[in-house]
Amino acid sequence: MAIYKTSPVAEQDLVDIYVRGSHKWGEKQAVDYQRQLIATFHFLAENPELGRSVAIRPQLQRHDLDPYVIFYRKFSYGVQIARILYKNRSMERHL
Repeated sequence: MAIYKTSPVAEQDLVDIYVRGSHKWGEKQAVDYQRQLIATFHFLAENPELGRSVAIRPQLQRHDLDPYVIFYRKFSYGVQIARILYKNRSMERHL
């Protein structure tokens, strides 16, 4: 069984996403979206080849989960989630 791990920066991304979502749409919606993100992390751990390569960071793969982009690295155990960025953020600046 493959697993996922999150980088410290990705952990902070999750906190930021939760806080923004909670303020904008309410706690239930924020919790539901966190569950969706975590389910996607599990899915990527089991299916790491589904991501697309990232030209500016060849060691990373990307997977879109609207409105965010999940960036991850493949490892023998599964994947490490590197960042979760809003799709309109400057990828070059934040990766």
